[in-house]
Parts: sequence; structure tokens; C-alpha cells
Amino acid sequence: MKALAAIAALLAAAPAGAAQRFAVIAGNDEGAQGRARLWYAERDADRMASAVRELGDFAPGNVVVLRGKGAAEVRAAIAGLDARVLQAKAGGDRTLLFFYYSGHAGASGLELGASRIPYEELRALINASAADTKVAIVDACDAGRFTQTKGASFTASVDFALPTDEVEGTAFIASSAAGEAAQESSAIGGSFFTHHFELGLRGAADADGDGQVTLAEAFRYTSIRTTSGTAATEAGPQHPTYDIRMSGRGDVVLADLRRAEATLRLPADAGATFIVRGPKNLLAEIPGSNEALALALPAGRYTVERRTPSGYATTEVDLERADVRNLPTLSPTRYDRARQKGGPAPLVAFAGGGITAAPLPGFGIAPAVRAGVRTELGDLGLRFHAEVARKNVSDDGLRYSFWSASGAAALVMPLLDGTVFLEGGLLGGYTFASQSVSGGASFTGGGPIAGGVLQATTRLGSIRLGLDLQAEARFFRLNDAAVVRPGASLSLVALFGP
Repeated sequence: MKALAAIAALLAAAPAGAAQRFAVIAGNDEGAQGRARLWYAERDADRMASAVRELGDFAPGNVVVLRGKGAAEVRAAIAGLDARVLQAKAGGDRTLLFFYYSGHAGASGLELGASRIPYEELRALINASAADTKVAIVDACDAGRFTQTKGASFTASVDFALPTDEVEGTAFIASSAAGEAAQESSAIGGSFFTHHFELGLRGAADADGDGQVTLAEAFRYTSIRTTSGTAATEAGPQHPTYDIRMSGRGDVVLADLRRAEATLRLPADAGATFIVRGPKNLLAEIPGSNEALALALPAGRYTVERRTPSGYATTEVDLERADVRNLPTLSPTRYDRARQKGGPAPLVAFAGGGITAAPLPGFGIAPAVRAGVRTELGDLGLRFHAEVARKNVSDDGLRYSFWSASGAAALVMPLLDGTVFLEGGLLGGYTFASQSVSGGASFTGGGPIAGGVLQATTRLGSIRLGLDLQAEARFFRLNDAAVVRPGASLSLVALFGP
């Protein structure tokens, strides 16, 4: 285990000329024929490249980024850097080769579109480099076969001693164990492993708060967060693995947070979760802790949410270059369950038109107008609405005009979230109706209604549009007898927030 921490030596910030670091970072969304296209592998590569350039002391010209390229380009990139590694060593510099890949893989190796790099070949390419220290990370399904040699292990709780200087050798790290799926998530905009590894480098893994992230801290944080973050997924928990062949010793770090363009300090806030969104597709979900946490971030505008079981709050922060900003205190507000899940705001008015069916012979359907308001009631929604309908009816020669006005209250709950938000519940209310027979008498009456309501909406600009369906039983008197008849209405509605 000491050997794994030792690989941080050449990743750490160091005096100019003391070490040169070279990186090949590849991402490919395409795999072998029949494989589903990945969402974020190439974006993962971009994020990893940004992190090592900003915090790992890699000169921009020493970082080769390959997006959507094949096996031949990866082999050529590794070989192409070797001449520069030899040149740096001839000048007395210590050298590091850092390799990272995100994409498809299988039992036989990496799958870069239609081309392949077997695991054994990749290990041989890395081992053959003239660099003093070689670090290779593979974020892919079944990547544990890359580290599946004597001495390989996986754990979500790793206790590394601090390393020392002049380490030499090779470290292979995989995002998953052999036979496991490496998972990505639309919620975090990338793969679990790379997402958490990047956040670890940006300060989330700085457990002792010294402004430096050792590989021990980064791997421990990434392992725990990756395993816990995938525990409830359909594929099951994902376990990062490693195989280390290193020697050396001295106090070194993997990332120096002082190299960041800007710094955002999160307060000590155990029990909270912070969601940070910013430029360059940056999205971070960071658990609060008992100690303040400094995040090394690119300059730009950020939206920060603080979430706790009791509520959430949000704010915007502008970070200029060289800024060191403390996150302002965020007071929690009550959770709006529907809005959190993509539904309407806490209080909305809605209105629209549609059709209604009355329980009268020969009635058919009639045009109707509906309007109402909806508000939050804990985790549920409480809505009130009114509907007016009118129609001229002909029933076996009897002609009459009909109008009705009804009001109802409903208690609803979310049923489906996402692009379309669906909620439904039970309603109760009252209906007045009037019949005016041509050349004859008029009849007016009313009665209670009880039933259910469903509303499906989606956002369209500043409003939400959707369908509002109501089905009920209507209780009224017909020919001096108490009867129960079914009724229904369907309206196209628009929802307007305050």
C-alpha cells in the first residue's frame, strides 16, 4: 500500500526543472459493433485533461488529448512522447508518463471504435516507456482485468502512508473490478469514477485541509464515492482496483490547490450536500464534512445548492482569476418536492379549455373552460379548480340548452418526474347544472362529485403546458330519484408561476 501513495511524487507540484510530466488522455464514446454509444467518455477525457493541466503541473504542450480516436493514434501518442521523455531525462529532469482512458472495454481489452488494444499490450506500452514513473488509469467496464495480476486488490477504504521522493516504477489503476460495469450517469454528467476522481483532485479529497491532495487521499475519496454512488444502481456497486510496482520515499502531493485559477471555500457543514454547477460542464456533488473544504475551480460563474433533509437553498457565485471566496451562509428552505422533480413551482395558476362529458342521454361531449390554482402542502400538492361548460342538446326530438359550473379540490402527489411531470390524486367538489327546454321550463339542480384527477405537464419556455384529466362520479336527482352517474373532462392547460 505504501507503493500506491508513492506514485504521487511526480504528480506533485515541484520546483521548475525538477520534473517533467507527460500525459496521454483518451476518450472514445464508440465501442465494438453492437455496443451502445456512451454519453460522456469523451467529455470525461476533457475534464481529466483540464484537471491535470490546472493542478498537476503538466505543461499544456505535454498533454495529448485524443477524442474519438482509434488504437493506432493511442499507440502513436505514447510512442511520440517517449522521445521527449528521453530528452528531459538527458537534461537531468525526473519524468512521469500519465495515461488515462475512458470508454468501452471488454474481457480482451480497450475498445476504441472498431479497433482494440489488449490489456497486456497496454501494460507493455506503459512499462516500455523511458519515464521514471508511469501511471495508467482505465475507466471502463471490466477494467479490473487491467489490474488483475498478483498483488492487485480493491477496497473502498485505503490507508496509505505518506510517500517520499524519487519514486520509480509503474501504477495501474482501474475504475472497476474484473467483470464489473463501469457506470456513467446523466445526473452527474459523466462516469462515476472520473467524476469523483476529478473532484478529489479539486479539493474534495483534501481530508486534512492542508491545501494539497495526495494520491492516497484522492484514491480513498474516489473509491468510497464511486462504490457508494453505484450501490443503488441496476448494475450494482462498482469497485476501483489497482496494481502497484513502485519503490521510493518523501512528502509529496498529487495536486496543489494553490495552482487553481480560483478557489471556493465550502463551510464545515456535516450532513449537508453541496451541488456545484459551473463553466466547462463542471458539475460537482460534494458531501459536507466537519471541516471547511477548499475547491480549486476554473474562473467563472457558479450555481451552488446546499441540500439537507430539512430543506435546500441556492446561490450564485462569480469567481474571478486569483479569487479566494467563502461560500455565503445558505439558509435552508422547505423542500418543494414537485419542483425538485421537474414539476411546477410552489404556487401556480392554471387555465385552459377542453371537453366534458355529462351523464345525460344524448349529451355526448361539450366544450368546457377550466381554471385553478395549485400550491404545495408538504410533499403533496393541493389544487382548487373550477370548470364551466355549455351545449345545445337534441335528445330524441327534445331540444334544450345545458350549462354547468363545478368546483373541486384535489390532493395530488408526483407519479412521474423528468421531461414530463405527472401527478395525480383524489378530488371532491360540487356541480350546479341547468337545462332550458326550447319553449318550455327550465330545471336547475346540483350535487356532489368525487373522483380522481391526473395532470401531465412539460416546460415550454417560461410556462408549462399539459393535459388535465378528471374522472368522477356525480350524485344528483333525476326524475325525483337519487342517482349516481359517471362523468369526465379533458383540458389542455397552461401553468403560470408567480
